[in-house]
Amino acid sequence: MPEPKLNRETWGSWFEFVFSCIGSMVGLGNVWRFPYICFKNGGGAFLIPYFIFMFAMAMPLMFMEFSIAQYSSLGPGRLFLCCPLFKGIGYGMILMCVISASYYSTVISWTLFYFGNSFLSPLPWTSCNNTWNTQDCYMRSFSEEETMNSTVIFSNITQFHNGSVHVEAYTSSEEFWENRVLGLTSSINNIGILRWELVLCSLGTWTVVILALIKGIKSSGKFMLFASTLPYVFLLILLIRGLLLPGALDGIKYFFIPRWADLKKFSVWSDAAVQVFYSSSLGIGELLTLSSHNRFKNNCQRDAMILPFVDAFTSIFAGCVIFSTLGYTAAASNLDIDMVVKQGPGIAFVVYPDALATLPFPQIWSGLFFLLLFMIGTNSLVVVVQVIGGCMFDTFPNLSASKRTLVTMSICLLGFLTTLIYTTQGGMYVLQLVDWYLSSIPRMFIMLLESIVIIYIYGVRRLSKDIEMMLGKQPSKIWKFFWLFVTPPLLTIIWVIMVIQLKTIKYGEIPYPSWSITCGWILGMVPIFVILPPMIYTMWKQRGSFIQRLRKSVQPSYSWKAVVPNDFELQSAISK
Repeated sequence: MPEPKLNRETWGSWFEFVFSCIGSMVGLGNVWRFPYICFKNGGGAFLIPYFIFMFAMAMPLMFMEFSIAQYSSLGPGRLFLCCPLFKGIGYGMILMCVISASYYSTVISWTLFYFGNSFLSPLPWTSCNNTWNTQDCYMRSFSEEETMNSTVIFSNITQFHNGSVHVEAYTSSEEFWENRVLGLTSSINNIGILRWELVLCSLGTWTVVILALIKGIKSSGKFMLFASTLPYVFLLILLIRGLLLPGALDGIKYFFIPRWADLKKFSVWSDAAVQVFYSSSLGIGELLTLSSHNRFKNNCQRDAMILPFVDAFTSIFAGCVIFSTLGYTAAASNLDIDMVVKQGPGIAFVVYPDALATLPFPQIWSGLFFLLLFMIGTNSLVVVVQVIGGCMFDTFPNLSASKRTLVTMSICLLGFLTTLIYTTQGGMYVLQLVDWYLSSIPRMFIMLLESIVIIYIYGVRRLSKDIEMMLGKQPSKIWKFFWLFVTPPLLTIIWVIMVIQLKTIKYGEIPYPSWSITCGWILGMVPIFVILPPMIYTMWKQRGSFIQRLRKSVQPSYSWKAVVPNDFELQSAISK
C-alpha cells in the first residue's frame, strides 16, 4: 500500500532556517567548553587543528546531511528509506534526542535559577553567612582595594596547617552552587528529595519551548530568528564591559597567544576533532530535521560552508568574553590566570559569576550573563524537540494542525516529567552519568554509520545527482574526495580514540559505584542496539537467498523520492 504523501511545512525565509541551525549549533558548550579547551590546548595554536577539522569533517558532513534531508523532505525517522537496512540509524538519533532533552533542559533550568537570584542584593553567592554555607566557606572580599590585595581561593584548594592537617576550603560561589542550587548529596547512592525550585525552573523552561513550537516551524522559525540573534548582543555588551576592566587584555592575550609546542601533542588534535564534531550538532538528527523543511532549490552547499564559520566565530567570541573577565579576576586576586580557569559548568556557575560579582552593579551583569545562557540553551532544546516531533509528524503526516500542537505539547510534558530525576539532590550525579555514556561513543558511532551508509551504500554518485537536481550542478570533486577518502576514515579514527581514552567516571573526586557504571554503559549502548531490530526485520521480509535479501535491503525504498510540490519541470526531470 503506498505511503501517504508528506505535507511538509517549509521555512518562511532562509534566515529562519539559518538562525535555527545557529540555535542548534551554538549552545552552552560554546561558552563553557570551547574557551577552556582552547586555553588548555595551546591557546591560539589550537585554532589550527580546529579549522583543519572544520574543513575536513564538519563541512563535508554538514553538506551531506543538508543535501539528503532537503532532497527527500524527511527527518531522521524516515530519511533512511534511502537504505532500508539501516533505517534504525534514525531511531537511534531520535532516542538520543529523547534522553538528552531531559537532562539538557535541567542544565537550562540552572541558568534560570541563577537568573532569578541575580536580582537579589547582595548576590547570594558572594557571602558565607547563609544557611547553606559551611565552616569551610571562604568569602571573597568585594571592595576594590581589598580585592586587589587578597588571594582568592577558587576550587578545593588544600590549606596545610602544621605540615599534616589540611582543610578543604571552598569559595562562597562554590558552596552556593553545590549546596544551594544542587543540594548535592554524598553520592549517586543517595538521590535525596526533589529540589522544588529547580522543578519550577524546569517547568518554566519547557513552557518557553512550548510557546516557541506552538505553531510548528511557523512560530519556531520566528522565535529562533529573535532568540539566536539576541545572545550576540548580550555577548557584545559583556565583552565591551570586560575590556574596560584592568587585566582584561592580559586575559585575552592568554587566551590567544599560541603555544606552538603543544601542536606536537596528540591530545590537542584529538580534542580539536571532538570539539568540532559536537559543536556542529552532527549525528543527532537536528540538522537533518531542520534541513528537511527547506525549499527544494535552497543552496545547501552555501549553508554548509557558512554555518561552521558562524559556530567557530561564536566560540572564539565567547572565549574573549570569558577571558577578558577572568583576566581581570586574576589581576585583582594576584593569581596566575590558570588558577581561575575551570572547565565545564564550573566556569559558568562558579568562576564567572564570582568574577561578575566584583563589578559595579553586579546584578545587571549577572542577570545579563545568565539570560544569555538561558537563551542559547533554550534555542538548542527547541531544535531537539523539533527532531522528536518531526519523527511523529513523518510517521503520521496527515495529522491536523491542532493535533500537531497537541503532540508537541505532549512531548514537552513528557520531557518535563523525565527531568524530575535530575532535579533531585543527587540529580547531578545522574545527569553526569547519562551525559558521560550517551554523548560520546554512541553519538560518534551513529554519525560514522550514517556517513558510511550515505556515502558508500547509497553512494556519492546518487547523492551528487540529487544535489544536481536541487542546485543545478553537481558538487565539485573536492567534496567527493572528502566524502570518499577523508571524512569517514577520520571519523573512524576519532571514534576508536574515544573508546580507548574513555576514563572511569567521577564527580570531582567522588567515584561512581559499579552498578551505576553498568547502567551507564547499558544506556549508552541502547541507541546503537536499536539499529539491529529494523535490520533483522528488513532482511526477514525480503525474499530469496541471503545475498539477494541483502541487495534488496540496501536499495532505496519505493517511497524514497524527492518531494517537490508545484514544480512540473523539476518533477518531470526527477521521474526520468
